[in-house]
Amino acid sequence: MMRIRVAAFNHLLNQHPAQRAELAQFAGRRIGIVLPPLDVHGVVTEEGWLAVCEGEAEAVLRLKHGVALAQLSGRAPDLADVLLEGDAELAANVGRIVRQLKWDATEDLSRVVGDIAAQRLQGFARGLFGIKGEIGGRLLENWLEYLREESPLLARKDSVEQFVRAVDALRDDAERLEKRLAHLEALAQASNRN
Repeated sequence: MMRIRVAAFNHLLNQHPAQRAELAQFAGRRIGIVLPPLDVHGVVTEEGWLAVCEGEAEAVLRLKHGVALAQLSGRAPDLADVLLEGDAELAANVGRIVRQLKWDATEDLSRVVGDIAAQRLQGFARGLFGIKGEIGGRLLENWLEYLREESPLLARKDSVEQFVRAVDALRDDAERLEKRLAHLEALAQASNRN
C-alpha cells in the first residue's frame, strides 16, 4: 500500500520538475507527509523522487484537512493546519515544496480519454458533485493513471536490494579492516616489547 502512495506522490512530482529538483537537495533524507487517511513516508532520491524505505522519518509534515480545502479554494492554508515534527528545518523545506505542488487532473484524464472529453468530464463532475465530487474525481483519475501506467517512478526492488547488499559489504569490509588494524597494532606492540 505504501508503494501506491509513494507512486501517487511521485506522479504529482513528475508534473512539477522544478519542485522535484528542489526536493533532490535533500537526497538520502527520510521524510513523511501525512494528510489523514493518506500517509506517505520514504527517502528522497538523488533525482528528487521519493522511494519506499524502512525506518523512521527524520521529518514529518502533518497536514489537517483544512490544508486540502485551502488548496482547492486557492487560498493559503492556516498555520494551525500544519504541524512539523522531527527535523524542523527539513520539515519546513519539504512543506514549502509540497505547498507548490498542484495536481493537474485534467491532464491525467486526457491521457486516458482525450483532451476534450477530459475537460467535459471535469466540468461535469464539478457541477454535479461540487467540491466533494472534484476531490473524489481527482482521486479516481489518479488511480486510473496509476493502473494504466503502473508508474515506473518507484525504485525497483532489485535496485534497492543491490544497494542494501553494497552497504552490507561495505560495513563488513570496514569491520575486517578494523580487525586487521587491531591485529597489526598488537603485533607492533609485541615486537616493541622484544
